[in-house]
Amino acid sequence: MNTENAIKGAIWFFVIIVVGSLLSAVIGGMFGALIATISPEFVQGLFGHEAGEAVVRYSFAVGMIWGVFIGAAVSGFACFLAAVIKILRIRFEFKKEQEANKREDANN
Repeated sequence: MNTENAIKGAIWFFVIIVVGSLLSAVIGGMFGALIATISPEFVQGLFGHEAGEAVVRYSFAVGMIWGVFIGAAVSGFACFLAAVIKILRIRFEFKKEQEANKREDANN
């Protein structure tokens, strides 16, 4: 594996994390706005007097914040697992190559 492929892979993982976080933020915001539209009393009771008159806007913002947190965590964990799997695959391929070289040297 050359350095250029490793850098491209790292950039790709970063882009996945950013896009996943932003998508989660939008989904979280829409969920918060939906809940505030259905039951504004619940949201005012949940957030206290901070929400004021603009309950839907306030819950959309809070939903976006939680969406970013959760999306970043999930995306980062998924990319971490992908990196671990790639490292394991490289190690197994290296071991196979070493065994093949040992067999070839033994035959010569």
